[in-house]
Amino acid sequence: MKPEQQFAGLQPSAYAPYGDPREYITSWTDKIWIKRGLGHIHEHYAPDVKVHTVYGETYGMGNVISNSLQKMVAFPNRGGGHDDVVWEKRGDNGFISSHRVFNNATHLGHWTYGPPTGKDWVNRGVAHCLVQDGLVTEEWVIRDEFAVLGDLGLDPYEVGADLARRSPVLGKAMVADKTATPFAGRIEDVLSRGISGPRPDHARPECESVLRMFDRVWNQKFFDEVPNHCDDTIVCQTVRLRRALGMNAYQLETMALLSIIPDGEIEVRDICVHASQDLGLRVATIWLLRGTYSGSPYYGPTNGAPLNILGSSHFEFRNGKIVREWRIYDEIAIIAQIAAANARADASA
Repeated sequence: MKPEQQFAGLQPSAYAPYGDPREYITSWTDKIWIKRGLGHIHEHYAPDVKVHTVYGETYGMGNVISNSLQKMVAFPNRGGGHDDVVWEKRGDNGFISSHRVFNNATHLGHWTYGPPTGKDWVNRGVAHCLVQDGLVTEEWVIRDEFAVLGDLGLDPYEVGADLARRSPVLGKAMVADKTATPFAGRIEDVLSRGISGPRPDHARPECESVLRMFDRVWNQKFFDEVPNHCDDTIVCQTVRLRRALGMNAYQLETMALLSIIPDGEIEVRDICVHASQDLGLRVATIWLLRGTYSGSPYYGPTNGAPLNILGSSHFEFRNGKIVREWRIYDEIAIIAQIAAANARADASA
């Protein structure tokens, strides 16, 4: 896919007044959250914007501003590097943007996790934003919160248990079931239409390779087929800033996650592709791993808790094979779902 093909039919008003969708995303992100121009949210978000996280959902501009203000006070020196923006058309006047960010800040104010600790933290996150007519209408947010708690010296299991009782977004117990949004429904053909809407049919070989790897390796456990999709130099950057180098380490990193939820089934819920001169072709995905905590006791004794693991993977291709993956999901949300199942069992005993 040639880079210029991505702009075919896309109206400049979709990302105005910026030069392209990448500049649209990075410029207003810095303007709002780095320079503290919180009021600019009104210029970039639709009044009825929907924000989806693994903990629940918020609707409307008021919630976005309220949550952002509290976070700014808790982490007033928050910075962030724009690792990548993988964007793709969604109609003539819209696009989907999968924005991967490397965050850093100091905990200097009160936050969901308690009073200020004065400690620094770093993590990675993905904001998967649907932009229509120049405004963000829907957003899926995934962050590596375990990395934050580790840097702050806080017990992730205590925090997870607290979140099971009180979601930081909704103020009520988190629901881990297949009918609750953002887990509702199934995607019939993600190459044609995912959660962000109908998509153009381009870079099909790379997209099909990613989908086949998720199906054959993740779902059917053919770990020996990883070399069919990945280069020998494959590198996976994942949660807690772990880095898996080479084929063997990459296989084991994937196996370790699946060993926790061995009956899990992964579903790709959105996919977008972007090619550029500097970074080559990248495929960004939003995925959902459903199953039960019935395998390796990585997060404490197994209890059969239903788990919904919402994640994002960005794949960088060279010569038809994956050379880099950035895999992000929220382990604190996993711990919270396990804690919620324990609480339900205790209540019924």
